[in-house]
Amino acid sequence: MFQLSPVKPPTAAVAPVAPAATLAASAASAAKAIAAVRATVAAARSAVAAATLTAVAAAGLWALTPAPVAAAEPGEAPSTISAPVPEAPTATAIPHALEFNSRAQLVHYPTTRADGSRTTATATLFEPTAPWAGPGPRPTIVLAPGTRGQGDQCAPSRAYLGLASATPGSLNVNYEYQFQQAAAAFGIRVIVPDYIGLGTPGHHTYVHAAEQAYALIDAARAALTLTGAPADAPIGFAGYSQGGGAAASAAERVAEYAPELNIKGTFAGAPPADLSQVMVAVDGSPIAHVLGYAINGFGERDPRFLQLIMDNFNERGHEFVRSAANSCIPESVLNWGGVNSRQLTRTGESFAELSHRIPEIARVLDEQQLGRRPVSAPIYIAHSPHDDLIPFAQAQQLAGAYCQQGGTVDFVIENGPGLGWGTGHALPLMTTLPKGLIYLADRFHNRPAPSNCING
Repeated sequence: MFQLSPVKPPTAAVAPVAPAATLAASAASAAKAIAAVRATVAAARSAVAAATLTAVAAAGLWALTPAPVAAAEPGEAPSTISAPVPEAPTATAIPHALEFNSRAQLVHYPTTRADGSRTTATATLFEPTAPWAGPGPRPTIVLAPGTRGQGDQCAPSRAYLGLASATPGSLNVNYEYQFQQAAAAFGIRVIVPDYIGLGTPGHHTYVHAAEQAYALIDAARAALTLTGAPADAPIGFAGYSQGGGAAASAAERVAEYAPELNIKGTFAGAPPADLSQVMVAVDGSPIAHVLGYAINGFGERDPRFLQLIMDNFNERGHEFVRSAANSCIPESVLNWGGVNSRQLTRTGESFAELSHRIPEIARVLDEQQLGRRPVSAPIYIAHSPHDDLIPFAQAQQLAGAYCQQGGTVDFVIENGPGLGWGTGHALPLMTTLPKGLIYLADRFHNRPAPSNCING
């Protein structure tokens, strides 16, 4: 028998990473922008694209962007990496907006697919110029990015100067810049993986629990190897939304997959832990197109899954899936925001109803469930009950599952505003990321980890 005690805000044992006034102003600005997104996104995208492309061209930096990889059409056999998988990670220096407090490198590193085969993933490594003032060697945070999209141009490492990038008809924005900047100021190393298939051949295996975990864990290994850090240097996982789910999945799997790593803690913000609940919430939402990302990603590993979906989708549904393979989240919102999956199927069933009717679909989704494995280090889970994209209840259930398995869990309610059209999910990002960094900094300083689990 277990329960969670009343939640509480995390204790800020180190200095806040950003002034409260700055966070409040950012939140107000974001809310205003999101409220007007339908009217302004097309014009904004064109303007940003033009400005970014002009800046890149003027700087002569085109060669820094990896050549695009053609995405496979839905229904094709899973793609394979044409180049040999490296035995060790490699790194190349790249310019970025954090040059005043860290040095950035584009990393290629080996990792593992769900079937055990090896592949190559990419990441961005930020090595701080500031010293680490805490005990022991410099710690590393593996920062799992939130949803950028499924096209290769959406890879976090392809964001120009680490901020944003634009290609014709597409925009890639770095949501986690604030976290990266603050961590570097603390002297904490950060590596940001692109996930498997994002920026490398094949479809990005979006919300695939095992593959996202392996991408994070192997990114941690790569960071230690490339910087010459001790094998027992402290490591933390962090992420929000897709990144929160990836961080939690890595925390579940690291003890078995990489027992040599010294994991000190995990921050998982708004994690999509139960896809059976998440797919209902995102259906008809501004980010409904992420269902297409998931279909392509799961189909990359299980062609039968993809075939079952395509057999039950109509022509518009086929276009929904095809277009997802080359979209970043801004154009997904613009082109497919608000679409209901009932409009995409031959029978008028929703995607959730299809999964209930077809066991093979249900099985694949169920395999992604988080909380069935214990975490081996403390974890901080934050979520807002006003989240209108990722259900609060399933994150609360995840925290309870970790408690039941003996975990040290701090589950905290974020009471941010919910203004509709995805803001209940987007706005808490700006408050939870700084708190997540504080939580991990406390773990790196060997301070006792808080827990609101009650076991008995």
